[in-house]
This record gives sequence, C-alpha cells and structure tokens, in this order.
Amino acid sequence: MKSYMEGTLPEEERIVMESELEKMELYQSYMEEMMGDGEKTDIKLRQWHSDSPRLNEARILRKGKWKARLSTAFTLISMFLVFTVITSIGTMVFYQWGEPDRGEQYRDVVISTVRVTQPNMDLNLSSNAGPYVGMQLTGEIKKQVGAARLAIGEFTGSFFFNFLRTYDFAWNKQGQYNNVIFQLPESEGFNSDADWTRLNKLPEGTVAEAYVSYHKYFTTDELLAQFKDKNLEAVWFAVDVGNNNKFDHNNGVITQPIGFPSSPIWHSDDMTVTDISESKEGWGMKVTMRSATAPSVDTNGDGDLRNANFIKTLKLIQQYPSITKRLAPFHDIEGAISYVEEHGIRIFGAVVTGPTKELLKLKDDPLVSGIRIGEVTLWDWTDK
Repeated sequence: MKSYMEGTLPEEERIVMESELEKMELYQSYMEEMMGDGEKTDIKLRQWHSDSPRLNEARILRKGKWKARLSTAFTLISMFLVFTVITSIGTMVFYQWGEPDRGEQYRDVVISTVRVTQPNMDLNLSSNAGPYVGMQLTGEIKKQVGAARLAIGEFTGSFFFNFLRTYDFAWNKQGQYNNVIFQLPESEGFNSDADWTRLNKLPEGTVAEAYVSYHKYFTTDELLAQFKDKNLEAVWFAVDVGNNNKFDHNNGVITQPIGFPSSPIWHSDDMTVTDISESKEGWGMKVTMRSATAPSVDTNGDGDLRNANFIKTLKLIQQYPSITKRLAPFHDIEGAISYVEEHGIRIFGAVVTGPTKELLKLKDDPLVSGIRIGEVTLWDWTDK
C-alpha cells in the first residue's frame, strides 16, 4: 500500500490494486445511493454500467477518498513510530543519567525499603527500561532459613519516571504465610506456648526461622554477642523506632517492624571500585561496567558500622517517598530517623535461624520473652 501511495508499485501490481479499488468504489457508491434515497425504489443496477459518465466521476471521487484515507493512516502510523523512537531514547537518557544512574538508584531504594521493613527478606532485581519513560523491575524474593537462601516469590514493579506506578509480591507456597510478630520488652506480649511445643515436636534434621523477642533492649554489639557461642545465626534485627507506624504498639505487639539485616545494605558509594570497563551499544550509548568490593564486617561485632549503615539506608529511602510510601505505606520513615538519632539503636528482637533443637534451647534463656516460628525446612546447616 505504501508503494502504491508513493507511485513505486510495479505496473502489473498497480493495475490489480486499482481494479480492486474500483470494485470497492462501485460497491460503496451503489450502497450510498440506495441508503441515501429510500423513496427511489426504482434504481436499477443497470444505471451503474461501467460506461456511465456518472460512474466515472464516482470512481475519481472514490479513488481520491481512498488515497486520502490511506495517506492519513500512513501519517498517523509514521507519527506513532517517531514518537516511540523519541520516547525510547528519552527513557534511556532519563534512567541512565547520573552517577550512579537513576535506574540503579531506584533499584537500590526498592531493595533497601524491603530489607528494612520486611524481616529476613531480600530482593535480587534486574531492570529493563522501555519506551514511554518507563522501567520494569523483576526478580526473586528470598529469605534465609538455615544456611539456605530460599526463593519465596517474585517481585515485579513498574516505574513511570520516578514513580513506582505498580508493584506486586507474588508469593509461592513457602512465602504466602507471614508470621512476623515481635513484642517490646515492656509489653505483656503474646503467648508463645504453641510455638515452643511446635519446636519440641519437630524432628531432628530440620532447620527453622524464628522471630525472637527479648525482655530488654540491646545495642547492636550486645545482641551479636548473644550468638557468639550459640549454634544459631541472627539474620535480622528489629529496632525500636518509637510509635512511628499506623498499626503497631497495640499492647506492645509489633507486626510491622523496622530493622536491618545482619549483612549491611551496601550502596554504590560504600563500594571500592577495583576495575572499570567501557563498551558502546546502539544509539551511541556507552555502557560502563565496574567491579567493586564491599567493606569487610566482623561477624560478631562492628556495631557502629552496622548502625551507621542502617541510618544511612533510612535516609536514602526517605528521599524517595514516591517509592517508599508505596512499598511501606504504614511506616513513618522520617519519624523513625528522628527517633533513632535521638535515642540510639535499641534492638528488642531478632530473626534467628538454625537447627530446630538449638532454637528450642532459647526457651531457657531468661532474656527471651517470646518466639514465633516461621519457615521450617529439611537440614541445611553447618555447625558453628
């Protein structure tokens, strides 16, 4: 059709095309005449003999109309394609601008928000910028149970500029039940008898995840010291942030905690770059690849470093309310920052994992006020 409009169609194909157009013109003219003059029922098909001057005029008019329609359609399609190309280039520029670029920064904010508001959860995300100033994030949701990192679902998110337009946590069987619950030291708390009984009945050769609450507030170093001689691992710490969410502090029970993982959430400016390589891709874009290493951390110490990393992460996600308020709508991040800066890092609970019988021993720990059992799996553990 484009070749016909431009006059580059071969002669034989042009004749066939015009013949088909004439048939459509004849049919359309006849139908319009019939529909436009309902009282003249004596119209005969012979009036439209191929030699009729009236038909020749109609052919010229119809051919012009068809060419105009085709030209309009071609123009609209061309405009749409040009718009798509321009917005695709604009999208790449928008999300690759800066150091680190916006795409990397938004991905970091999403991961950081989940890690400080969802106990023992982590995301491994990849991004894909498309046309119309949008970016897609996809990846697995994981948690640590025993020594294994279990995939418990899939995360998908869709950005429009810097706004997290849509997102979804698609949980699998292992992630669909969320048993997160802690209690503050001064609270009457909840009854943990059923969870202690469950640990007692679970067989040897299993490992579990447990949400452990304490009768006192710990500093980060103090809590890490609690596990120095235990065959267990604390993987996430619940921090006192005051009354800074919309649901909790009902009798001191916390179901929407804020905290930090035992492995710090490193950001781009925390890393030491060891190698840089550059390559060119389509549209003249330059891709830079960096190899970097994170700071070393003492397994049972470095409380000050961990605390600083936690506060830095809270301040990072505070700068992006269009993302944070979508992923953590019940948390007041600004209020949490003010509280911990004034009162310090006070830990009242931890997500602990390890052999079920080792977790059962926590029942005799006078500092433990309650426990809630999360995921349980078959043995995957190396004794400490």
